[in-house]
Amino acid sequence: MDKQKKRIMWTILIIAVIQMPALALTPGINQIVTTAFSDRSLGAVQSALAISGLAQPVAAFGAAIIMNKRLVTKKAVIIFGLFLLTATGLTAVLLHTEFWNLILLSAMLGISTGCFMSNMFGLIFDNFNEEERQAIVGYQTSVINVGGIMMSLLGGLLATYMWYGGYLMLFVGLPASVLVMFFVPNYKVPAAESGGGKSAAKMDPKIFYYCAIVFLFMMAYSACGSNISTHIAGMGNSATAGVAVAFMMGGGVVSGVFFEKLSKKAGDYSMTCALCLVFAGYMMLSVFTSSLALTFAAVFIVGTSLSIMLPRCIFMVSTLALDRSTSSTATALISVVAPSAGSFMSPIIITNLTTALFGQSTAARYRFLSFVVLTLAALIALATYFGNKEKAKG
Repeated sequence: MDKQKKRIMWTILIIAVIQMPALALTPGINQIVTTAFSDRSLGAVQSALAISGLAQPVAAFGAAIIMNKRLVTKKAVIIFGLFLLTATGLTAVLLHTEFWNLILLSAMLGISTGCFMSNMFGLIFDNFNEEERQAIVGYQTSVINVGGIMMSLLGGLLATYMWYGGYLMLFVGLPASVLVMFFVPNYKVPAAESGGGKSAAKMDPKIFYYCAIVFLFMMAYSACGSNISTHIAGMGNSATAGVAVAFMMGGGVVSGVFFEKLSKKAGDYSMTCALCLVFAGYMMLSVFTSSLALTFAAVFIVGTSLSIMLPRCIFMVSTLALDRSTSSTATALISVVAPSAGSFMSPIIITNLTTALFGQSTAARYRFLSFVVLTLAALIALATYFGNKEKAKG
């Protein structure tokens, strides 16, 4: 790997520390419900925070369109996103007394992450070969989880003093933007490699298969963090919830280190492994409702799934999106649109559905989800088996 590639790789890994800023807010959800906006339900607060998941894909697609038209560079979009992240933290300091402020902050957060997150993954697509990508996406996900630990611990601590304390963590976007200015190459998306320039290159349909898996996975996975502060409300405060989220991210750090070996050996079966880990963690959460230690162990297990599922799907899409003229769109789909849509729909579908079926019990919610992800794991295993069989015939 040459010096230029190494500079890009280290920039990607350093910026990865702040690629899960929403985790700085997750530990304070119970605080928001009980103190800041006690007239609102848990589902309403979760939905307001999840608006960032709705804004993310809109911003990511918007950025992809203007980049594909070669109006701006990826570097410019990334810097804009990081500046907006800082502006979101500043806005939280100035506006935090009305419920619409929470909605505005969520929209700003979604736009900022939609601009810089997918394009940081895009740098991997554009600058590294297949073998390098498989290693880097695993390391990147581990570092993202390290950042998630920092965000959740400090965000939870700050939320004990003020409900919007987690937003103060977003000021890290400013130094990150400076780093991008110096070390990210300034290039525009190339014209479509379609032979004569008659039409844009088409994306492989399999890309949408992996996007669908990420969407469903994130819908189930997001329920862990968004419900954990309420789940352990009788055993601690926002700081305790921050520790729980940190344990969840710690699981991702550990599994990300081993992702490359697992991905090479298990292939798409690694996605089934990830879902089985979610099943085990959610079953533990539903059974051991009065043990803080076992709760931490359970969320750690759930967390390991993230650094297996997302890197595998992102890596596979990178092997399918071979035309750099479509890489911006493919990157936006797999790294922002699919996971953000899943996170956004999680409280709307899962919280409301399980509340209707089981009431406010978070234990019942986790138990219900454990069987949903187990079913999905079985379906992916079958699809992988038949897919491998077809490859062998070909």
